[in-house]
Amino acid sequence: IWDILKKGVEAVIAKQSPVVKALWCAGFATRSFALKTGRGTPLVDILFKKTYVMLGGRLKLTITGGGPISPDVQNFIRVVFKTNLVQGYALTETCSAGTIQPAWSTVNGVVGPPLKCVEMRLNDCSEVKDRDEKSYLNTDKSHYGSPCLGRGEVWIRGGPVSPGYYVMEKKTREEFDDQGWFHTGDIAIWTSDGMIQIVDRLKNLIKLKGGEYIAIESMESTYANSVFVNGIAGGIMCYGNGEMDRPVALVQVNVGELVKWAKGSGVGYSSVQELCENEAAVSAVTKDLNSIGKGKLGGNEMLASIVLLSGEGDPEAQDLDSPWTPENQFLTASNKLNRKPIEKGFDKLLKPLIQKGIR
Repeated sequence: IWDILKKGVEAVIAKQSPVVKALWCAGFATRSFALKTGRGTPLVDILFKKTYVMLGGRLKLTITGGGPISPDVQNFIRVVFKTNLVQGYALTETCSAGTIQPAWSTVNGVVGPPLKCVEMRLNDCSEVKDRDEKSYLNTDKSHYGSPCLGRGEVWIRGGPVSPGYYVMEKKTREEFDDQGWFHTGDIAIWTSDGMIQIVDRLKNLIKLKGGEYIAIESMESTYANSVFVNGIAGGIMCYGNGEMDRPVALVQVNVGELVKWAKGSGVGYSSVQELCENEAAVSAVTKDLNSIGKGKLGGNEMLASIVLLSGEGDPEAQDLDSPWTPENQFLTASNKLNRKPIEKGFDKLLKPLIQKGIR
């Protein structure tokens, strides 16, 4: 939802005159800086009055926690909608008890300190490497050049934490230890001010042919910031396996942005489907996605190729032009990617796409 709001505002601003764009960008930069330094911006606030009203005009605090939100999106919502958007972090297994960012915090990309009802630790995760090929250790003092107080897999225990899975003894033994710790599979750092920042995902790491791991959920969260990705239709699903050198992706494309690109690039087409299959269009969107990922993702997480999906079909059918929805089981009830059904339903497109990820 936050991604969609951000893209909606950006689409409106993109249609404005150069003068209005310049004023808006200057106001955005000023308010971003003011938020970090705790200052008010009464004059700049007038510039964003129309966007405040979009969400009622009286919004003071919003909380997100259903999935990761990128620092860029979090900052955008805070600036443009004049509300402090804070993150929480928990899991079903912990009965929604984990961390919450303080209401006064203006730091982007963290999920706050642990709640008082749980204990939390970061356990060494030496089998998985970061993009600098270093293990995640709880003795680490730096994360990509920024100071930290340790890195590793998040373990949680306490009263709210479940004792295990019902009638699933093997899975319980795999994820709960005899000291009561639940092993979340999320990799995090302790920031220097004692907050948790989720930086990787152990359970959705894919090992490529060269032995490097890619974090597909982190990739999807980053690439979702592209104007070409249609979050309403399901967004983007990255894919990789042990036979591939580079990952690939299925992209529910923002048809409006793709049509705009085609007009500006002089690319002709007779249907949206034909445009989605156009090599130049695929190349342009791939380039845009990788430009967004550069500097935020590892080199092995850059996409080798993609398939563009129009998402204009029946939302309840499992067709190749259908958007991904809970109704057609391509999304879960909480609107998260349902990977196995997507892989099965789009096998016809995925198989040749995989070959493009093999050198």
